[in-house]
Amino acid sequence: MSEHERRVLARLERLLRQDEAIDLGMRRLAVGRRHVLRGIGSGRSLGLLCLLSLSLMITGIATSQTLVTVAFAAVWAVTLLLAATWLFASSRRRSL
Repeated sequence: MSEHERRVLARLERLLRQDEAIDLGMRRLAVGRRHVLRGIGSGRSLGLLCLLSLSLMITGIATSQTLVTVAFAAVWAVTLLLAATWLFASSRRRSL
């Protein structure tokens, strides 16, 4: 960034921090992100969810039970959400 852009950005940040509601919201947002990323930082939970999803999928195919298929769908959705979050967090760490 150029020096002029840095000054404009710093001025905007100062103005936004003067508004207490915006400042509080930004701090809460930053804390919330760190909390989510800290829980999946190692990728172990993601690996376990992948294994659970795989086992539920195989069991659902073998037994054709609706309850197992619904459980697989729920676990798979959470797995995909955590995988996306983990990938975005790891790419962000690399770029910093």
